Amino acid sequence: MTPEEKYELFDRFCSNELSATEEKTLTKLISENESIAKELKLYQELNSHLDTRFASEKEEEALENNLKTIGDSHFNRKVTTKETKVIRMPAWAYAAAASVAIIFGVYFFGQSSPAYNDFANIPELSITERGDTEKNSKNAEHAFNSKDYAEAEKHLLILLSKDENNAEYQFYYGLSLLEQDKYVATTRVLEKLYKGNSGYKYKALWFESLNQLKQKKYDQCAALLKNIPEDAEDYVRAQELLKKM
Repeated sequence: MTPEEKYELFDRFCSNELSATEEKTLTKLISENESIAKELKLYQELNSHLDTRFASEKEEEALENNLKTIGDSHFNRKVTTKETKVIRMPAWAYAAAASVAIIFGVYFFGQSSPAYNDFANIPELSITERGDTEKNSKNAEHAFNSKDYAEAEKHLLILLSKDENNAEYQFYYGLSLLEQDKYVATTRVLEKLYKGNSGYKYKALWFESLNQLKQKKYDQCAALLKNIPEDAEDYVRAQELLKKM
């Protein structure tokens, strides 16, 4: 029996299309040759996984290992019988293997972890303060909206030195730190806000969640997201992020 005939027999077996004669032939083959029995088992697993499209993580791992085994043991390998010859897989077998590779690629690409930039939508700063803080207000606003967060941080600090309880200054100061990857300082600022009762309470909680996400601290991020109530502006986005984690 040629390799092509053998794999066609395997395929018909998996599809329940064997005739009585073919069934006897296959039964005889696997009872007399342990190697062929193992090949049939691997082929069944491959066929099953193509149908189920990875029903569980356990199956994904098993398929990955089985594909490696098939690749190492059966693709163009030399088999010792009475004489050494090269077994070549039929074209449809290569197509099946290629399909599995494509499925793996699409699946695992789709399962990549959520990223900070996919969810961070930094609001513009619009300060309406007047009087002796007007210059610093305008400078802070211009720097922040121009994404010059280091410069914005300096001007917001000046504003906070004159009005340390201003929730708007605190919030945007926290965002300036976040965008500079000053994670610990960001938490210190935003935590004070979301534990308080200002209008920035849940905005601060949302961005502190993103602060944790940016650090790939997914458990901490999820724990914070669960505290965002349904009536909060960022609730829908929070639920979307939770589903991706």
